[in-house]
Amino acid sequence: GETLADLDDPRPLPVITVDEPSLSMTIGINTSPLSGRSGGTKLTARLIKNRLDAELIGNVSIRVIPTERPDAWEVQARGELQLAILVEQMRREGFELTVGKPQVVTREIDGKLHEPVEQVSIDIPEEFVGAVTQLIAPRKGIMREVINFSAGWVRLDYRMPARGLIGFRTDFLTETRG
Repeated sequence: GETLADLDDPRPLPVITVDEPSLSMTIGINTSPLSGRSGGTKLTARLIKNRLDAELIGNVSIRVIPTERPDAWEVQARGELQLAILVEQMRREGFELTVGKPQVVTREIDGKLHEPVEQVSIDIPEEFVGAVTQLIAPRKGIMREVINFSAGWVRLDYRMPARGLIGFRTDFLTETRG
């Protein structure tokens, strides 16, 4: 966030901005009856909180927000993949966690509720265009562009609410047969 500049021409570079988080997930201690049996060694709320705080130091695009429960935190990130990577890293480090369902982070701007919108580009064989279009329509995706490559492939560009992308990958792989 700081600029090193020439003393004779000290014009600073523009400040780098990080996109706001678009998804959140609750992460807490493992409260299941089988807690402690899966081989995890880090089970306490204090250890989980310390790990999440350590993640904040190197990962500027996430936020950790306390919840009403002392043993759970809301973790906000840029997307489903970023949250999945964090949870998988913690699992490999020996943490046992309870992980909530991803939810979209909404914001109120000028008295109106806004939700994040994503740009989605999909490259698929021509034969699956109809199936993918039908899959995206109920998720409120708006088609922006279709590019038909001569080799039998098509690129579909959409603008889509982030909530429509939750769980999309599984349905997409099913409809396109992988």
